[in-house]
Amino acid sequence: MERYLTEFDTNILPEETVDTVIIGAGVAGLSTALQLSNLGIKPLIISKKEPDISNSFLAQGGIAAAIGKDDTPELHFIDTVKAGKGLCIEKNVRVLVEEGLERVVDLITIGVPFDKDKNGLPLLTKEAAHSKRRVLHVKDRTGSAIGKTLYQEINKRNIKLDTCFYLEEILVEDNVFKGIIVSNNTEKRFIRSKSLVLATGGYSPLYKRNTSAYKVGGDVLSIAFRAGAVLKDLEFVQFHPTALNLPDYPAYLISEAVRGEGAILVNDKGERFVDELKPRDEVARAIYMQYKQGRKVFLDISPLKEKGINFKERFPSIYKMLKEAGLENKNLIPVSPAAHYSIGGIEAKPNGKTNIEGIFSVGEISCTGIHGANRLASNSLLECIVFGYKTSYSVYLYNMYTKVDKRFNEKNIIKRTEILQKKDFILQQLKDIMWDSVGLIREEKPLKEALSKIQRLENQLYSYKNVRYLLDLVYLAKAVVLSALNRKESRGTHFRLDFPKENDQYKKHTKIYNNFKIKMEVN
Repeated sequence: MERYLTEFDTNILPEETVDTVIIGAGVAGLSTALQLSNLGIKPLIISKKEPDISNSFLAQGGIAAAIGKDDTPELHFIDTVKAGKGLCIEKNVRVLVEEGLERVVDLITIGVPFDKDKNGLPLLTKEAAHSKRRVLHVKDRTGSAIGKTLYQEINKRNIKLDTCFYLEEILVEDNVFKGIIVSNNTEKRFIRSKSLVLATGGYSPLYKRNTSAYKVGGDVLSIAFRAGAVLKDLEFVQFHPTALNLPDYPAYLISEAVRGEGAILVNDKGERFVDELKPRDEVARAIYMQYKQGRKVFLDISPLKEKGINFKERFPSIYKMLKEAGLENKNLIPVSPAAHYSIGGIEAKPNGKTNIEGIFSVGEISCTGIHGANRLASNSLLECIVFGYKTSYSVYLYNMYTKVDKRFNEKNIIKRTEILQKKDFILQQLKDIMWDSVGLIREEKPLKEALSKIQRLENQLYSYKNVRYLLDLVYLAKAVVLSALNRKESRGTHFRLDFPKENDQYKKHTKIYNNFKIKMEVN
């Protein structure tokens, strides 16, 4: 992987020193920051957007936890592992479901306004592949409600949050973290710190059709990769089955909870063609195949009305979106899949530790193996709060024995300079390649063609001087394609038309090391 140099070095940049920096202000980053504060460390949080613009804040359906009277963490564990198609790291799943119950209680006690039944108990819904009603929710704004509550707690503690800054570089020496460079396109800052927490979400924006809050995403994964982090299971990208499908309209998410409450999927002949509560990968592929056969697909919400559910009250955000699209009085909502959740990411332990000393990773940017090959619905917000909490303790202990390296200085750092408008077409090309050839259904020839096209984009970008984001996104896309080519089987969200069955030979995790060296390893 070629290093490209900058005219800046850390000698001439404004410099500051803090104990810990958290990159990302979604639920994962805020959860980590809140518990660090409780432990006596006030981190610096850096976000490229305001806190309410993040994928976790957009999460509609809810957060899963075995809080129901007839539920147990063991049943939640079984459902998670079953959905993961044999690739879950089970010891990490147990941490998720057992400690998740405790962390959800924490959310209740700090005031997250979960919906309640007439007895004042949490109102639980059921989503795909769950055997019990265990999804707590706040209408269809669960992520936003959790995030805003956490943000209020952050404000009470006077934790500094710098917005409109993005990460440019992670500085590492001898596999030990030293500092970062951030920028807001007009100024750059060199920040020395003992530790770094990455919590910037996944890479679904690599795809033309996606549900992300961002036009660009995944670049931080690539920055960490260039710094030496190991990337894991990148071939597993979850496509949400039901995103709004209208010409020239964003792929707005329609929560799985709508199907959980009774909505069904039908084609334009009125035929029901799939069990709506099967795992997401199966439902998404079933819809995709309907379109391949020339059919259109609709989410029929009339069963909710027949059950007496007031759609506007239960799903106010979705209703508002449908109203803006002129669909508020329709029973049939046009839908099709969209890239939604990145199962792969930076290899990390449940306590956030990566292979680089002093760098921690939490939330969707990380890959702890809890989702296996297919994430169970509403486990993502749970992951953020459980592993954010645990990561804070790892950071505390690491900082206890670490000093900020005042001697460290790096010249010739890798560069990501300002993006030019005329280069936007390259980003669109990349998104098209990923959607057309590395999407829901994959095959060797299209994957190899995609790799060749991505390589040409990479070579083209080397001739430019101002290519912030683009090279990092190209590197990441290349890693995703290589991972998909390497897994010659179908498992969970990764479906190969030329290898349509699971193969125990590949009951392993794909790991990508520096210079794109790939290994299949058992955890």
